[in-house]
Amino acid sequence: MPLFTSWTKLILITALTITIVFSTSLNGRITISNAQLGQQDNKGKVFAMYAASLINTFEQTLGPSFEKKTGYIYVGEARGSIQIANMIIDGQRRPDIFVSAGTIPIMKLFNQQQQQRPFAQWLVNFASAEVVIAYSPTGRYHIDLAKAKSGQISWYQVLSQPGFKFGRTDPELDPKGYYMVIAAKLANLYYNDQNLKQRILGQDRNPKQIFPEETLTTTLETGQLDAIAAYKHEAIAKGLPYITLPSQINLGDPNHSDFYKKASYTLTTGKIVYGEPIYFSVTIPEATVNNLNGAASFVTFLLSSDGKQILQNQGLNYIKPIAEGVIDKIPTSIRDMVMRMTAQSDKHYNTRRIRIETLIAKSV
Repeated sequence: MPLFTSWTKLILITALTITIVFSTSLNGRITISNAQLGQQDNKGKVFAMYAASLINTFEQTLGPSFEKKTGYIYVGEARGSIQIANMIIDGQRRPDIFVSAGTIPIMKLFNQQQQQRPFAQWLVNFASAEVVIAYSPTGRYHIDLAKAKSGQISWYQVLSQPGFKFGRTDPELDPKGYYMVIAAKLANLYYNDQNLKQRILGQDRNPKQIFPEETLTTTLETGQLDAIAAYKHEAIAKGLPYITLPSQINLGDPNHSDFYKKASYTLTTGKIVYGEPIYFSVTIPEATVNNLNGAASFVTFLLSSDGKQILQNQGLNYIKPIAEGVIDKIPTSIRDMVMRMTAQSDKHYNTRRIRIETLIAKSV
């Protein structure tokens, strides 16, 4: 009997030691229980794909803060939002989270299916942005651009100068690309000059101006470009000076929604994108998600007061959540949070733009 007791103690001590070592080997991020020992290694990871304009926000602040707050391991990848949607549909990526510039890239997933299941069925708008002209403080035209920033000369006068190198993203891969085209068309109307857009951009997909979103600001900072189309929060995050465009054309003011609709861009798919206020949206692609609990935790963190503070510090305009899609498919924790936050700001939230009732998106 004493021998049996000694062996029992030894086994218990050994098992406890293994559990402690295994639990702390991941830098304290995950506590491994007996029920979790059989799970795959990636169950503690949350893989987020997001609009590349958010790269500083996600990699330097939001991702690390999410890890610290929740214990999940954050993994991020930045791309153009339409490119992300295409990669999901083509099976090249299987993210837990998709954060898009605008709603159209996510809605592209609404009517695409994998094994008779839509890639996504809902989204939540959580922040707004505006188009600005960012430039290098040491570039060739920085003096003229600084004058345009202070209003001494017009911004389009500077961008129209011969030899001026302007950079933007491909409107077929990235919403910021078609937002810049739409903003330039709105400038035609606002300034009553039908040739303004042509002088600034040339053709919609001018190959001399098109650069990948994930490298656009770097191309500017290395002196290869004089100015770029950017979101305000990008310029702030990078510490770049920028020119604020009139609210009638920068797509950042909901009060000008009717005017924004007067300009559009037609994708090669035939989908017409009309001007509208720019919102950043998030969804959990149900056809690709590997860690649903972690994904839901990420979204609730994004919408929380902590997430709000991070977004605002990075130059984004935080908004009360606007949900669109099929309500029953939104995870309960997210749905309850959206409803609660909306109700706090507007007791008549069911009559607002909060299209959280069943909504079928149009084909993209």
